[in-house]
Amino acid sequence: MPAPKPKDYGKKAPADIGLGLARSVGQGLLFGFGDEVEAFARSLVKGADYEDTLGIVREEIEQFRKEAPVAAYGAEIASSIPSFLLGGAGLARVGLTGAGKVGAIQSGLYGAGVGEDAEERAKLAGLSALTGGAISAAAGKILPKKSETAKKLQKKGIPLTPGQSLRDSGTIGSSLISALEDLTTSYPGAGAPIQAKRLETLLQTNRVILDEAVKPLKIKIPKNLSMKESYEYVDDVISKEYENVISRLSIKGTNNLQQKIFNNIENSILDDLEQARVLRILDKKMLNKIKDDQISGRDLKNIQTELRRLGDSFSKKGGAEGEIGQVIKETKKILEDEIDLQNIDSQALKNVNKAYANLIPINDAMQQAIIQEGVFTPAQLIRAIKKTDPTKRKAALLRGDKPLLETATQAQQVLGSQFPDSGTASRLLAQDVIVNPLKLGKLAPPAIASELLMSRPFGMSPVTGLLTSVSPLTRGATPASTAILLQQAQEEEK
Repeated sequence: MPAPKPKDYGKKAPADIGLGLARSVGQGLLFGFGDEVEAFARSLVKGADYEDTLGIVREEIEQFRKEAPVAAYGAEIASSIPSFLLGGAGLARVGLTGAGKVGAIQSGLYGAGVGEDAEERAKLAGLSALTGGAISAAAGKILPKKSETAKKLQKKGIPLTPGQSLRDSGTIGSSLISALEDLTTSYPGAGAPIQAKRLETLLQTNRVILDEAVKPLKIKIPKNLSMKESYEYVDDVISKEYENVISRLSIKGTNNLQQKIFNNIENSILDDLEQARVLRILDKKMLNKIKDDQISGRDLKNIQTELRRLGDSFSKKGGAEGEIGQVIKETKKILEDEIDLQNIDSQALKNVNKAYANLIPINDAMQQAIIQEGVFTPAQLIRAIKKTDPTKRKAALLRGDKPLLETATQAQQVLGSQFPDSGTASRLLAQDVIVNPLKLGKLAPPAIASELLMSRPFGMSPVTGLLTSVSPLTRGATPASTAILLQQAQEEEK
């Protein structure tokens, strides 16, 4: 029987791939402290010396890195990204924001994690914080990201093209991509798919705004209707709801109401002549509607509308006229309080009034867009809302108090001014193709590419997702990458 060959004790066995990957992932998730955590756990379970166990774990991690560097470092860096994102959210809760600050803090922590003794930890933490913070800050300024306004519009159900999603986000990359999309709208072949998607965005913006207008009445607008048909639908529903509500409203026993109105006038700062003028106005517009000591629901609605108009009209004039307007507004408030007191359906009337008031600027905007079949732009709606603001120097508009203004302003900021297209380039192109049909073949590749880039499977743009993922992934990988590279450089110096 041959003698057994002596064992080669100087040669290490190949690293366990599964264990090596698990340790790499642990390093990434725990900001470089995975080896310490493993050594501590093993020393507790097996009763081994912590320092000895830590040394063994680090040797095995290093062996795996040498044998499979791509898998080892790739797994560590990839697994560090979720920890970066969670850590960034935690820092934001305590008021620490900004790509540079977050990158510096997390890179410094990772640098301390990969160090093997106190001196090395301190050195790597400082270098990693400076380097990682600078890289993260640069990434936050250069790489494309979705704007906060675009996120708000998408939450409201408005789909956006990649360029619209990135517009006004404040980064160089976002500005370049948005500008490129704007320029491409006029490029032969490629422009048509972009304009088509932008039209879809504008149509959905119109629908969202109309939904917001009738939200007080919880009206469900059928999705298969055009914008004009949708408006006619909600207008018909509001009219029916109005008739239904006012038929159930009334004020009975008006003596108490009249006394409150008279007391308010007497206690105002108006002089006797001005008080008499207000009484004449109220007698004509309101008091003469009292029949058999009550006011009907239809008359109440008309009185409310007239008092609102008069109050706004007088208030805009200022001075003594403005004071008269204020008293008329107070009278309207007294009337509405009495309606609330005597009618359980008073809130229903308020909802109808609010929905009707919201439709006024939408109707105006649709009239402006009559040649586009009533599909209005955000700018047209903002102009229409401005007309409905009775406050002095449009104060309510400036404060953002007007209904629908928030969505209209957000859409104006994100959708841009590239819609609608005049169609000039498209007409010239069509004429050229008719003269020379062979040119149509040259337009197919850019048209197909543009259609694919603008596609929205499941209602979302994969191109937008890809573009906006570059910045967080880059910043997420920065702490681990920076700390590892600096550690390797330091090892080579030894």
